[in-house]
This record gives sequence, structure tokens and C-alpha cells, in this order.
Amino acid sequence: MGSRNPAVKDYYAKLGVPSDATQDVIKKAYRSLVQRYHPDRVKPQDDADFAYQRMVEINEAFAVLSDSKRRADHDRQRKAVEKKPSQDRSPMTPAAWETAASAPVTDVRAAASNPDLDKTVAQDFLQKLKVLVGQQGAPLNLREEREKDWLWSYLGKTWGRNYWISLRLCQTLSPGKVREVLVQLQALISKRRSGWKSNTFVFILAFHSLIEGENTLKMCRAYCNRKENSTRSHHVNIVVLDLKHRRSVLCGKRSSDSKLGVILRVLAAG
Repeated sequence: MGSRNPAVKDYYAKLGVPSDATQDVIKKAYRSLVQRYHPDRVKPQDDADFAYQRMVEINEAFAVLSDSKRRADHDRQRKAVEKKPSQDRSPMTPAAWETAASAPVTDVRAAASNPDLDKTVAQDFLQKLKVLVGQQGAPLNLREEREKDWLWSYLGKTWGRNYWISLRLCQTLSPGKVREVLVQLQALISKRRSGWKSNTFVFILAFHSLIEGENTLKMCRAYCNRKENSTRSHHVNIVVLDLKHRRSVLCGKRSSDSKLGVILRVLAAG
């Protein structure tokens, strides 16, 4: 108990709830996650190891947040960490976002590190990103949806436009993987596209390692820049997210939609 761990876990992010969530909200999120990741519900094609690890994290988070004393202690630890200046990285500004989108991308190979630790850190980060997107996307009336092969997805609806935001986790992103994802992505667009409203799709491809970075980005940009994917009534963006360095690149034209701009800024800062 005397050891000091500088990396305080964010149990709110693990359950996908805000820090001011009520006990009812926490219980509802917990039950939903248990239904999704319980061993009895994991399908053969799913990642059983990942599901087991998530169940451990979910149970640990619920045990803390459902106990008022432990939750208060957790809140104090989180606030103490937030007051310390971050030495790891600084958020990308919109200007840096634009620079990154046009700058060459070097290959990111798997580093000689602890893969289990890297995976856990990445999972925590992506859960925090999910919560942040959900909070900042409130004007879009976002609600969570489930799609096979996508870690999380949101569907948003306003009077004249539908929004779809999905995140896919790839161990390695390569031209071959992008070709495979683009086929699935097109099928998802056909499934989710509204016939009478305008449509906006944002697909986030998060990766641990990158192969042939320039060609991989070129394929993503080419898809987004197709005439049918870059109109006012049908707009597609792909965000390529480097989990190792916390850098993201926007593929496709930047929309003038201010509501979408808020989401893109969140992803740029991720």
C-alpha cells in the first residue's frame, strides 16, 4: 500500500460515464458492459483475451465507484494528477492538425516495450476519447450504437442531417488492412445512410503500428476525396490515430459544419 503509482486509473472512463454520474447511471453502464463482455456472451470471432481483461477492469471500476468512500478517494487522486503539468505530450492545436494532415508520415513499428501494458494504456485512452466525444457531441444528439468489428460507434440526428462516428482498433495499419477496412466501411455507409437527410460519417482508425504510412494515408485520402464522399449532402472523413504517439491525421475535406468541427477538434487533441 505504501508504493506510489503515478498513473492513476480513470474508473469513469473504464465505465464510459462522466465524473459526475449518479449511481443509477453508473449501474446502468456497468450492466451494459457486463452484458457485452461477459465470457458467456463472447462470440468465437471476438477477442476473448480482450473481453476477459475488460471484465476485470469493469468489475474493478464498479467496485470503486459504487462505494461512496472509495469513489471520493478516487476523485481526490484524479484531481491531484490533473493539477500536475503533463510531461508526456501536449494537445494538438487546430493549426497542428492541419500541419499533420499534410506532413509526411513515417512508419511506426512496434517498440520493444511491454505489449500488455501498452494495450491497457491504449484501452484507457480510447475509453476516455469515447466519453469526450459523447460529451462534446451532445448538440448532435449522439447515442451509442453497436457495429461488429468497431470498438465503439455513435449515431447522431439533427433536423436535417445524420451523423455516424465509429472507432476501429487495428494492431497494425497497412495498405492491405486499409483495403479490407474500406470494403467494410462502404457496407456500413450503405447500411446507415439516410435516404432523405444529409449524412456525415467520421471513421477513426486507431493503430499501434503503421506499415507503408504514406501509401496507407494516400488510400484513406483518396476514398474520402471521391466526389460522392465529399458533397454537402454526403460527407466522409477518416481520422488515422497513432496510439503510440497520440497523433492524428484528418483524411478528406474539412466540413464547414460547426457541430462536426467540435468533434474533429476533440480528435485532433487526442
